[in-house]
Amino acid sequence: MICSILHFLQHSDRDQRGQVLVVATLFITVLAAGAAMSLDVGNYLSHRRNLQNSADAIALAASQELPTSSGTLATANQWAVKNGVDLNSMTVTIIPQHLPSEPNPKVKVEIAVDHGFTFARLMGVDSVNLTVSATAIITSAAGGDGVAPLSVTEEALEDATFGQEVVLKYDANDIKQGNTAPLQIDGPGSGNCGGQTEKYCSALQYGSESVVCAAGVDPTYCNGPSVANTEPGNKVGPTRTAINERLDSTDAACSDFEGAYGVFEDDPTTSEIGVYRIRQDCNPFLDSSNESHRVLIIPVIDELCNGSCEVTVVAFALFFLERIGDGGCTGNDCEIVGRFVTVNQNIGLLAGTFDSQSSNTFVRLVD
Repeated sequence: MICSILHFLQHSDRDQRGQVLVVATLFITVLAAGAAMSLDVGNYLSHRRNLQNSADAIALAASQELPTSSGTLATANQWAVKNGVDLNSMTVTIIPQHLPSEPNPKVKVEIAVDHGFTFARLMGVDSVNLTVSATAIITSAAGGDGVAPLSVTEEALEDATFGQEVVLKYDANDIKQGNTAPLQIDGPGSGNCGGQTEKYCSALQYGSESVVCAAGVDPTYCNGPSVANTEPGNKVGPTRTAINERLDSTDAACSDFEGAYGVFEDDPTTSEIGVYRIRQDCNPFLDSSNESHRVLIIPVIDELCNGSCEVTVVAFALFFLERIGDGGCTGNDCEIVGRFVTVNQNIGLLAGTFDSQSSNTFVRLVD
């Protein structure tokens, strides 16, 4: 554009040259002003994005301490300092659980700062107020799909500590009340994966397609059954197929419970012992870089019944698929063992109503 103007100047008569020089000067000035304003706008948007990321991080960290007000405020301040946020610019509001209008405790973080301009000062605009906010809740799982069609009783979890091994499926040598603990979540049928009746095997290998909800959950949050039929019998073939596929298809980098190749690591945002965090590169609920199929969501049931009957799902628990029992999965042997885990993360289930007695609560941004 500038070259064209200069070329025009060289071929214009003297009277025209003066006029065109004025126009060219104005045009170049406008271009320079536009470029300067673009820099100011870009800096503003970058500042806003970084501040919003900080607000999100502070709210998520603080929400893990809910419903305790003192712990929530202390954590919010701690994470504000970590993110370089001036405490005087931040307002933290705790909204307690109040059923039914507020099903979950909330924490709202607002940050207000002045953003100074560089070039807009020439137009009389020195700065603007920049305000961002983030709200996070702590909640218990209402239910969802993707659960494994095994089960663990409330009684068994009450006696377990975090990180402890728990039997998720018994074998015929140690059968409990006529059941080995598999459930019909996607319906009846337990043949080998790929066969005509593959529902149990497929759900165990990939997670259920059907939604199952915890008993008593408001249907607004989870609209599905809270009862399931048991799958009586040892289910040796389909169980072996599905569990071996989970174990074999898990990347080596995510093949252990914790450690260098562990799926879980200590959660640095809480001082509570036994609370873990899923490593981001091993998280099956995210688009992670490694394939990890040893993390299972298991329905917690009220009690096992005798034979083929209905059981009630009262909650959900997270497990790391530890191993097949010592006898393997042949004949009367087919015990599946998992390690009981609690995390302060969304594990792919629907948010419901916060229950302080739940073994797995998770936090989530809601605004």
